[in-house]
Amino acid sequence: MQWWCAATGFPWTWTWQWYPGVHLLLILIGFGWWQLGRLQQWSRRPLGWFAVAWFTLLATLDWPIGKLGAGYLASVHTGQFLLLTLLVGPAIIRSIPLEGWDAMAPPGSRRRQFLCTMARPLPGLLTYTALVITTHFPAVVDSAMTSQLGSLSIDLAWLTAGLVLWWPIAAPKGFVALGVWGTIGYIFGATIGPTIPAMMMVFSDWPIYQLYEQAPRVWVHFTANQDLKLAGLGMKMFGDLPLWGTAIAVFFRGNTMRGELVDG
Repeated sequence: MQWWCAATGFPWTWTWQWYPGVHLLLILIGFGWWQLGRLQQWSRRPLGWFAVAWFTLLATLDWPIGKLGAGYLASVHTGQFLLLTLLVGPAIIRSIPLEGWDAMAPPGSRRRQFLCTMARPLPGLLTYTALVITTHFPAVVDSAMTSQLGSLSIDLAWLTAGLVLWWPIAAPKGFVALGVWGTIGYIFGATIGPTIPAMMMVFSDWPIYQLYEQAPRVWVHFTANQDLKLAGLGMKMFGDLPLWGTAIAVFFRGNTMRGELVDG
C-alpha cells in the first residue's frame, strides 16, 4: 500500500486508490485547528477559510490529482503547485483570527519578531523564490517524485511557499507594515520566480523532466512535450492572475481609504 502519491511507472488506471497518509495528515490538520481555537478560546472561528484550505488540500493531494501529478502529467503537477501556493496558503493564514496569531506570537516574543521579519518584502520574496525554483529543478523533480517521502517533501515545500508568499499580504495587523505601493511592488516581485521554470518548460525543445517524459501516457495523443508546454503556460498565465487581481484590489482599496481620510 502506498501512503503518499508517488511515481510508480505503472500504466495509468482510473481505478480509485486509497492513500492513508493524505487522509491522516488532513485529519491531524483539522484536529489541530479545532484544538487551537478551543485552547486559545477564539471569539470566532473562520470556518469558511479553513474549509477552503482543507477541501483544496484534499482535492490537490488525494487521488486522482495527486496521483496524476506525482508521476504522469507535468501539467497536473503544476496545477498542484498553483493550488497549494495561491489558494491553500492564504486560506490557512486567514483561518486563524488575529487573537489566535497574538496568542501564538505574543508582542515582544521571538516568534513575533520572526513573523514580523517574514512579513517584510525581502525575506518573503527570497524564501518563496528559492522554494519555487529549487522544487522545479529537473534533478530534484526526477529524483524526489519516485519516492513517497520525496513527493511528500515537495508538496510540503509548496505549501510552505504559499504561506511565505501570502504572509506579507494576508497577515493580520500588528505583523505586517506594507503600504499600498509596497504591497504592489512585492506582488510584482513574486511573479518573477515562477517565470523561470515556466519559460524553461515552454521554450524547451524536449521534455526537461525525464520522469514525465517516460511516464505511461494517460491519453495516447497527448505527448510529453505538449504536456510540458501546457504546464509552463499554465504556471505563468494562471499563476499571475490571482496575484495581479490582489494587486488591483489593494490599489483600489488603498485609494478608497485615502479618499475617506481626506473627506473626513
